[in-house]
Amino acid sequence: MAHFQNRSEYRNEKNVKEESNFIKASWYLCDCLQLSDATSISSKYVPTTNISGILPDLVIKSSDSILFHVHTKVLNSISSNHFGGYGTPSHSAVTALEDSKILTIVLDIIYRNPNAAIDFAPPFPFDQLASAISRLPVYGVDPQVQLDSNASNAATAHPIYRALLAHATPHALELYILAAQHKMESLAVAASTYLVGFHIADLNDEQAEAMGPRYLRRLILMQSRRESMLKRILLQPPYPHPSTPDCDVLDQKMLTKAWTLCAAYFVWDIRADLPSAALENLLGPLAGHVSCELCKRLIREQVTKIVGEWEAVKGTI
Repeated sequence: MAHFQNRSEYRNEKNVKEESNFIKASWYLCDCLQLSDATSISSKYVPTTNISGILPDLVIKSSDSILFHVHTKVLNSISSNHFGGYGTPSHSAVTALEDSKILTIVLDIIYRNPNAAIDFAPPFPFDQLASAISRLPVYGVDPQVQLDSNASNAATAHPIYRALLAHATPHALELYILAAQHKMESLAVAASTYLVGFHIADLNDEQAEAMGPRYLRRLILMQSRRESMLKRILLQPPYPHPSTPDCDVLDQKMLTKAWTLCAAYFVWDIRADLPSAALENLLGPLAGHVSCELCKRLIREQVTKIVGEWEAVKGTI
């Protein structure tokens, strides 16, 4: 630490440092003004953005001539390759290959922009969001580490992760493929919920290759597991009650036969995404075709049990 003879020397030294920082900032802003004469500036990444007392020290120019004023300290903090070699302070703009929409997403991921969860949710085009994420490795940014590592906690989940989930309904397959490509396990599991009823036969070669064998296998196994469980669950007729004068063993055998025929109707055309209500609509009416009150009660109890078991079957990879 420097030693000063008196307060006057300390104030002079402090003033010199502040003046030097001011001059540097002024030079940077002047350069920015000169650049902006021929181009537009991003509305999010402007020259005056102050992070922990630090102004931007690098300008990135998109392929469509939009300027992004960024902090090399922020970029390099999560990049493994010095942000693709651009992570050095410079008075001159460096030109990126991405257009402004893609570059905005890339930077929002790095800066963890909280508004990104809304900005890039539908109706924002999913293909642009996916393209931006696929560009992250170019800049030394791991999509899995940045987007997926804390996804299980809603409070700490990345805003872009939440935006991706918002696309799950209209773009479930594309989202699953994106997650598989970048080993984003939490995102793949979340997307698989929307693919329970997807027809694997509709998957083309390009999609299967992009998904990869591991995640394709897990998708197939998820559906196969659910179908097998549904068959087992369906073939559980009501447990017979003790014989009564109005309902003997033969009467209850007729009920079991009717139940098995109804179950077989579904088994032939079983679906992994069969709604619980369909089970109730299929088996529940059997109670209206028997006169024994004990049988009616057992049918209703068994339907309730079956629906509960079906809803408990895992619906993700």
